[in-house]
Amino acid sequence: MKELIKISKEELAQFPLDKYRGEIALIFNRREAEKAILEIKKCNIIGMDTETRPAFRKGVSYPVSLLQLATEKKVYLFRLLETGSLQGIIDILEDESKTKIGIAPGDDMKDLAKARGFKPRNIIDLNKLAQEKGYESIGAKKLSALVLGFRISKAQQVSNWEAKRLSKAQIDYAATDAWICREIFLKFNGN
Repeated sequence: MKELIKISKEELAQFPLDKYRGEIALIFNRREAEKAILEIKKCNIIGMDTETRPAFRKGVSYPVSLLQLATEKKVYLFRLLETGSLQGIIDILEDESKTKIGIAPGDDMKDLAKARGFKPRNIIDLNKLAQEKGYESIGAKKLSALVLGFRISKAQQVSNWEAKRLSKAQIDYAATDAWICREIFLKFNGN
């Protein structure tokens, strides 16, 4: 029997910390969004993630604040509460010919679909794919270390994603989360 690929917290801490260093497009309005969507539609493999303002009380929830989509050239951060519902994003998420990759994207897609009414297609969960490939350790931090050779910070995870202005740390965090999904998927597929 093949040994499972795993990593301990202590081993994880030995990896260098890194983040996405490429171009980031922060999308605030429909005009910017429509331009970005045209660019994203040219890409067949898209990393994705969402961010939502955390609710610290039972029964309280918030809509998805940020949708991150990563292509080979750029990461796009859509401020959904400002851009509103965008048919172009729905078209991408429903497009069977485009591979969208996330880490545990089920809840993200359910939350987006609930608010905007669509059926996401060809969405790959890296956690499930990693388990199929023999990884016991899953999740963004562990997979980035095991597959890409660096660890990522999750310090901004529970920050306020509805803030009027996102901090540089929030922007870097959000871009990194979508970018690593695409990069891990490419590595899994020999690219």
